[in-house]
Amino acid sequence: MNTHLLSSFEQLEKQREEFSQWVAQAPEAAQHLKPAADQWSAAQLLYHLSRVDQQVVLGLEKRLASGKPLRPRRLGTQIRSFLLNLFLSLPIKFKAPAAVSEVPEQVIIPEVIQHWKQTREKLQAILSGFPDQHLNKEVFFHPRSGMITLPQTLRFMIEHIEHHRRQMRRLLS
Repeated sequence: MNTHLLSSFEQLEKQREEFSQWVAQAPEAAQHLKPAADQWSAAQLLYHLSRVDQQVVLGLEKRLASGKPLRPRRLGTQIRSFLLNLFLSLPIKFKAPAAVSEVPEQVIIPEVIQHWKQTREKLQAILSGFPDQHLNKEVFFHPRSGMITLPQTLRFMIEHIEHHRRQMRRLLS
């Protein structure tokens, strides 16, 4: 695996393990407590994070299996990726894209943790087989920013989890 991809993957794994552990070790009441009717519990937030990863992996698998030529990264790609990560770094609430906005009322935490781990194993396999010459090619369609490269996709995933860090801490405190 490319060293840049490996570094990003290791950071993602550290985040996954940290968030999973926080929720799994919290008292059961705290795991499922929703601060308001229209807000997620810690368990639901964990489900959302796992679901986003699943959608990314599915998108990458679909794009890479399509056989379509990959477009080179352009200036617009860089700007869209930068803006996406900038907005994620701000302490403001965003409406999640439809594919990841629905969470079940009842979340079985061990199942979510296991599913998230399996999704990451699939991501690791994609990263391990990804050719270096395609690192500057657009491979993932983000619903808000359009097509981005694999390194930009990993950066988005990292920033997305960080975007939810304060929320998770608040839910479990």
